[in-house]
Amino acid sequence: MSHRFTQSEARMYDRRLDAVIASADLGSFGKAAERLHISVPALVKQVNTFEREHHLTLFHRSRGGVEPTIAGEQFVEDARAIIRQCDEIVRRARAAEMGGDMPVRLGVSVLRSGKRILDLWQHGAARHGGSRLEIVPMVDDYAAFENVVRHLGEHVDVVVCAFMPQWWGDVCGTLRIEDQPLAVAVPRDHPLALRRRLSVSDLEGNRVRVIARGHGGNEDARDALESNGGIEVVDFEHYDLSVFNDCVECGDLLLSKPVWSDVHPGLVTVPVDWDFTMQYGVMHALEPSAHVRRFLDEVTELAAWDMSR
Repeated sequence: MSHRFTQSEARMYDRRLDAVIASADLGSFGKAAERLHISVPALVKQVNTFEREHHLTLFHRSRGGVEPTIAGEQFVEDARAIIRQCDEIVRRARAAEMGGDMPVRLGVSVLRSGKRILDLWQHGAARHGGSRLEIVPMVDDYAAFENVVRHLGEHVDVVVCAFMPQWWGDVCGTLRIEDQPLAVAVPRDHPLALRRRLSVSDLEGNRVRVIARGHGGNEDARDALESNGGIEVVDFEHYDLSVFNDCVECGDLLLSKPVWSDVHPGLVTVPVDWDFTMQYGVMHALEPSAHVRRFLDEVTELAAWDMSR
C-alpha cells in the first residue's frame, strides 16, 4: 500500500484540556498560549471557564506563574490518559478504514523537520514496505519537545533530529541514520560568513554560543573551543528559535549543524576543520509498537541503500 501524509487535527475531547495541560507543563499561561498558538487572554478564558463549569481550582496563580493544585495534578494526569484513549480510538478507526495499517506519527517542527526521512521515503518509495506516515506538528519550545520525547508512542511515534545517544538512553530509543558534522552558524553580515571553511583559530575574537555542559551537546567540540583563550564561549541551555534570532541580532556565532542550514535566513552555516559530529536519526519509544518497529527496519534499509548509491 502506498504511503500517505496527513495532519492530525481531530479532537474527540474538550479542547480546553489542551490549555490546562500546557499550563501545567510550562508553569505559565503565557508560555502555554505560545505553545498552542493562541492569545494569552483566550487561553486564560479556556482555563477559567473550565474550572467554573466543573467547580474546580486547578492552579495556584501568582505573578511568577501558575502551579497545579493537588486536585490539578491528579486532573492533569487523568486528562492525559483520556486524550491518549481518544486519539487511539480515532487512530484505530482510521487504520480500519485504510485496511488495517496503523500510520507512524512523525513529529515535525522548524528545528526538527524530518526532511531527511521524508526525502528517503519518497526517493526510495519502491524499496520500503509501505508504512504510512502521519505528520504531527510540534513546537520548538524545549519543554514541549522533551515532553514529546518522554511520551513517544502516545501522541507522536518518532522524531528525527541530531542527538547524543547517551543523553537520551533512559528516556527513548535511537536509530542512527548518519553523522552530522558540527559547524558554525555565522550572521550573514559577519566577515566569516564569506569563508568556505573555518579553523578553530579563525573563531578567535568572537563569541560562540554553545549548549551548556551536561545538556546533551558534543562535549569534545566544547572543549576545543574553551581551550582556545581567544574564543569567548557563551552558554545556553537548549536550542530553540530564540537562540538563532539572538545570534543574528547581536552578531554571535552559534555551534550548529548542516541540517539547520535553512532554519534562519540571517545565518550562514560554515564547516569547521575538525572531526566532531552528532548522530542524526530517529528517536522512538523504548519499546516501540510492531508497526513502528517495521518502520524503523524500513528506514535502516533505505539509509543503507541511499549510502550505497
